[in-house]
Amino acid sequence: MSSLNTIRVCFPLLDKCIMVEVGKTVAEACALVGFPQNLVCGGKGTCKKCLVTIRENDLVSEVLGCQHLVSEDIAILISKEAALSQILETTSNGELSFNPKTRVATIPITALKTEMCSYDLETIRKAIDQPVKLTSLKVLQKSAEVFHQKSFSLMNFILYNDEIIDLVPGNEPISAFGVAFDIGTTSVVGYLYDLTNGVLIHQYSSLNKQISFGGDVISRIDYASTAPENLKTIQHAIIETVNNILSNLFYESNIPSEAIYECVFCGNSTMAHLFLGLNPLHLGLSPFTGITRDMVVLTAEELGININPQGRITFLPLLGGFVGADTAAVLLGLPKDDNYRLMIDLGTNGEIAVGNRDRYFVASTACGPALEGAGIHMGMRGTTGAIEKITLDNNEITCHVIGNAAPLGFCGSGIIDAIAFLYREKLIYNRGHFIKGEDLDNHPFKDRFGVDANNQRYFVFVRHSDNPNGKEMVITQKDIRAVQLAKAAIFTGCSLLTEKYGIKATDLQEITLAGAFGNYIDIENAQFIGLLPEIAGVPIRSIGNGAGTGAQLFLLSQDEAKRCQEIPLITTHIELATDPNFSTLYMQNTTLGQNEMK
Repeated sequence: MSSLNTIRVCFPLLDKCIMVEVGKTVAEACALVGFPQNLVCGGKGTCKKCLVTIRENDLVSEVLGCQHLVSEDIAILISKEAALSQILETTSNGELSFNPKTRVATIPITALKTEMCSYDLETIRKAIDQPVKLTSLKVLQKSAEVFHQKSFSLMNFILYNDEIIDLVPGNEPISAFGVAFDIGTTSVVGYLYDLTNGVLIHQYSSLNKQISFGGDVISRIDYASTAPENLKTIQHAIIETVNNILSNLFYESNIPSEAIYECVFCGNSTMAHLFLGLNPLHLGLSPFTGITRDMVVLTAEELGININPQGRITFLPLLGGFVGADTAAVLLGLPKDDNYRLMIDLGTNGEIAVGNRDRYFVASTACGPALEGAGIHMGMRGTTGAIEKITLDNNEITCHVIGNAAPLGFCGSGIIDAIAFLYREKLIYNRGHFIKGEDLDNHPFKDRFGVDANNQRYFVFVRHSDNPNGKEMVITQKDIRAVQLAKAAIFTGCSLLTEKYGIKATDLQEITLAGAFGNYIDIENAQFIGLLPEIAGVPIRSIGNGAGTGAQLFLLSQDEAKRCQEIPLITTHIELATDPNFSTLYMQNTTLGQNEMK
């Protein structure tokens, strides 16, 4: 029943009804049931990426979720299948020395007899045979309660490095568990491990609920820095996302939250600030300064993470500017050799690194929004209904759709395929303009061109008659331009960073692609339009969720954790936009096709 201050809002396809405050938007209601909308523009109503189907006063219509207010007679028609993103969870972990910071020392009660006028901690140190510490007041108090219990045969000491963080009496040895998290701007992935044997128990992913406050880091910085309560709200959104992932991991694995003693997190610089509740204002203003790039270690209790209260929360070190702990994690997961590599992470925020195990140069580039659907007329995340691949079969255009559903738009990989198709079939010139004149008149696909109400030309990939939804799927001239700008930013970044490092493109032994976008795109198509460099003899390899890989390595190995802490010391951050050659090269690299990388 509604009250004067709340409204009952139903989600028929989710079989849910909730109470929502008067004055809240449809997008805010969607976030409350766990399906935040893609507010790329920060809820200003300009990007039109939060279109939601509703039924109101018995009429079905599409509205902007960030602008339309909930009412007494509204049903929001979103389904679980349509709301879940195609989130990359796989990693490429190789061999590593399993030696976690969190471990269990199980000692028979009979070996824990404190001598007269001595102290229990001295007895523990002797039994464990190492100089452990007991610094937490809560653990000290628990030790006073349980250490001398005689009703159990064993005492399990949970150690984090050389500190005792819990004591668990029992008759059987216990396991300690840990979770490695990759906090992306769009999605978050968690990997649950048994830290007594290194076995991956389960993994789970979810949309980052901060997406309700903007699809890119600048939108979230603007929101968080406007008012103290905004910072708390957006921090709560990521903490809630993490806790929801933990709840699913607990449910799927039948492991209690109290048995989780460590969580490791990586994410870009903005994600780090918002996760820790640090005002990111100056990160978004020149000269783009943050609070700290050091690794931060806290207790779960301090942040409200739903694991054992004394469990340790670690956010990996940042590298400079917008290049954060996710890049540090990717570099940690690369082969430990002298080979020069160019690493490209094409997420919502794009990062580039050049170097080897001895020295890295890193930079960020604003490439992600267009490649993930933002700023594209019919762009969308990689969800059900997104065109993810385009092929030409017997002179017929075939669009492959996620979930084998009716096409609703283009995700990043589909956008790259679309531009590559247009360029390969000579439907656009190398400067990105659609063909015209005789070139158009003589082309077999000339009947697929159209002009919209703003006199903007577009190309139809899916006709009305071929789509069960009756919608044309089109790429506009403006869409092509957006991809050209992203392409120019990436290619220019790769070229300048390699040059500043002091090597030639031909000195590279490998190019590695990290992140979901790099995993799903057709590399040949990306190289064909010049999005990725094509260097003779230099292979390109997709490493999947490289940031997730690095976070797992940190969780499972003290040796890898030490290497991770050393990465900022051997890394130089380069601000590309201040380079005097950047603008010139950037404009040159907007042309489609391969540009020269020196």
